[in-house]
Amino acid sequence: MHTDAAQFERWRKRTWQLHISVMLSHVYAFALFLGHCWAGYADWSAVLWYGLWVVAGMGFITWAYASGWSQTRRDPGLFLMHQLLSISAVLGLLLAQPQVAFQAMVMLLAFSADGFLARRRTSFWMTWSGTLVAVAVIIYLKGPQMRMTTDTLAGQLLAFAVMVGGVFRCSLLVTYFRGMQYRLRAAHDKLAEALAQIEELVRFDELTGVANRKGVTERLHQCIEAAARHGRPLCVGLLDIDHFKQINDRYGHDGGDAVLRAFGRLLFTQIRASDCAGRYGGEEFLLIMPDTELHQAQVLLERIRQQTALLRVHADIQISCTVGVSQYRPGEPGEAMVSRADAAMYAGKASGRNRVVLDRGSSEAA
Repeated sequence: MHTDAAQFERWRKRTWQLHISVMLSHVYAFALFLGHCWAGYADWSAVLWYGLWVVAGMGFITWAYASGWSQTRRDPGLFLMHQLLSISAVLGLLLAQPQVAFQAMVMLLAFSADGFLARRRTSFWMTWSGTLVAVAVIIYLKGPQMRMTTDTLAGQLLAFAVMVGGVFRCSLLVTYFRGMQYRLRAAHDKLAEALAQIEELVRFDELTGVANRKGVTERLHQCIEAAARHGRPLCVGLLDIDHFKQINDRYGHDGGDAVLRAFGRLLFTQIRASDCAGRYGGEEFLLIMPDTELHQAQVLLERIRQQTALLRVHADIQISCTVGVSQYRPGEPGEAMVSRADAAMYAGKASGRNRVVLDRGSSEAA
């Protein structure tokens, strides 16, 4: 709810900013038309009627924004009303005073840039298709009377001021939309970063600081594909903390969690940069060792086993682990490879725990 309110407030602020910019452009255009009257190129009455039409229309739109009435419309920004007001005023003045055709045409081009604000493309194309038809009719009817007011110094200054106003208005719109583009890009980058962090959390075990089962399993499949493609060796080790149930029974889950955290930190500090360690389930951890022969894996895991025995979470807790190791066989799925390591680990449990046991099939293959 708070986010929706903040978004609405930002939208409301931008709407008012654009509305004020449109009103200022109308004030500037009216001042230029008055300048044409003063220089003798247009009649005062026609320009004043133009001004009254714009004041009435912009006054109504201002009321619609301030009262909230515009929020009940399909187009709360009242884009179509803005466009119809501006275009009808300019076309009417062009028809009545073709002598100021140059300013009228430039104004129509400037207003066309507002098409970026249309909520639907159909409203933009319908508006400007009708405008082009109307301009064609007016040119046909009033073409001989249309002119550029550049035959006097005052007319030259007014013509230049018309171009300045048109370019300035288009520049403001370009700046506005470039700003929106930068903000959208920044928001997209933040969203991408947040999604990457979420993706990382999905594969991360918060308690132990290593990968979770999903993360380590995905990494295993990647390593198997690489080993199969390049013919490189690959080993996995399944590590199980001995007598973990007794630790939980005696010290509670807090004590068990402390042991798991300490073991996760140990794995993180002992493995190589190319290795991947993850919590496979409960007190079991899977270690993936790419480009590693079975005897090399045995050396690494034996060092980890010895370091585990040195861990001291509580003074009277003696921690040890039993490890089963297997080596990848060409064409073998990852589940089968882990299953062989699991069987070797259980063989180590059966023969007394606290040891590293190699899978027999892997030993023969090696």
